[in-house]
Amino acid sequence: MYGVAVNTAQTSWWLRAFEGFGWRDGLDIAVVAVLVYFLVRVIRETRAFQMLRGLALMLAAAFVARRLALPTTTWLLNSLLLLWAVALIVMLQPELRRLVASLGEHAFLRSLFPPSRVAFREIALACDVLVKEGWGGIIVVERDTNLAGFAESGTVLDAAISADLLATIFTPGSPLHDGAVIVRGNRLQAAGCMLPLAESRSAAQGTHGMRHRAVLGITGETDALAIIVSEEHKQVALAMHGQLTPPLDVETLEHLLTLHTGKRQERRTP
Repeated sequence: MYGVAVNTAQTSWWLRAFEGFGWRDGLDIAVVAVLVYFLVRVIRETRAFQMLRGLALMLAAAFVARRLALPTTTWLLNSLLLLWAVALIVMLQPELRRLVASLGEHAFLRSLFPPSRVAFREIALACDVLVKEGWGGIIVVERDTNLAGFAESGTVLDAAISADLLATIFTPGSPLHDGAVIVRGNRLQAAGCMLPLAESRSAAQGTHGMRHRAVLGITGETDALAIIVSEEHKQVALAMHGQLTPPLDVETLEHLLTLHTGKRQERRTP
């Protein structure tokens, strides 16, 4: 009888603890859990993660000191926790920016803002300028595969797509003309980016230099579309799935960009 009474009391305590717990509380906990998960995933390889571990240890020590009624130790630990929290906020600034960026780079959100025909028209016009001037260049259009890692190797621009800006970037002598430009949605995400090189033996389509190997490399590893303007041959071509098209004119290039990006959107639509 005594055991039954104890079990009944424990059950009543649990019921009182969860009394009034509704779906909003569950949603609140789920949102916090997701944010904590993304934060830990972003900072787990950084110094900030080590600081978080130290903070957890200090919180545990403060709890023990409070339970043991050690006023001086409790005051000291509480003071250190305040200073630690300020230092942690300062240390976490880059990681917090990466967290927000990783949330914004989610495939679902990117699918809401696909590149428009206006953006493709500007890209095609820029390629026409490069061909006429005899300048080389690589423009990579992101699709489903996130190219943030490659964008970090260059200079972040986050600028509106325009033919004039692209032509300026690839002007010989400019600081960013040697690398690739990465396009995400309707924005020029970064310029001067380094791309993986395809094995020379896999580049079986004609004579291939470093630019050709770069576009074949990035399209072989990801589902991106890569436009290459040959400085030597004054031609523009499109690479996808590790394969290079024959030389294209401006209208055909624009059409292929729109077509293959549209196919991606159709596959994502239920």
